[in-house]
Amino acid sequence: MYIDNSNLAYDLSRFDNSEREHREKKRKQEEEARRIRLAPLASLSKSGTKFKAFVAIAALFMAFFSVTWINAKKDDTLRMLSAQEAKLNAEIEDNALLQSRLDAKVNIGYIEQYAKEKLKMNKVGPSQKKYISVNTESLIEVEKDDSEGFLGGVKKGFKSFLEYIGF
Repeated sequence: MYIDNSNLAYDLSRFDNSEREHREKKRKQEEEARRIRLAPLASLSKSGTKFKAFVAIAALFMAFFSVTWINAKKDDTLRMLSAQEAKLNAEIEDNALLQSRLDAKVNIGYIEQYAKEKLKMNKVGPSQKKYISVNTESLIEVEKDDSEGFLGGVKKGFKSFLEYIGF
């Protein structure tokens, strides 16, 4: 008996998708290969990219080094500044302490105690005080100094002669 396969109902090859998928995949790969065309590689030594890359890396290294060095200097300066501020605060506190000690020693009671104990001095009593009256007239008295002697007199005379003639 002959089987008529011309009827489309019995054609199962249309349901077999593996071959069709394979062809579709191959066609997509070919299209993609056509789209991506690699440029021919140029010689690195002819185009100078090695030198450019070296210069770029050196510049980048110098930039990082500079930033690091500047930050280190800034940190050192800030550390020194904070140390100096701490010293200044300590000195201000010491100055305040010494000033309070000085104020305590300038007190009249401390001076009297020091005079009694260290210098063995006594306070003046009322029986030791004497009151005197003084002329209220304003007088100025200049005492002549004769301690220069003969040569001093000659020198004064010579000076007065020079003043008289205009020198």
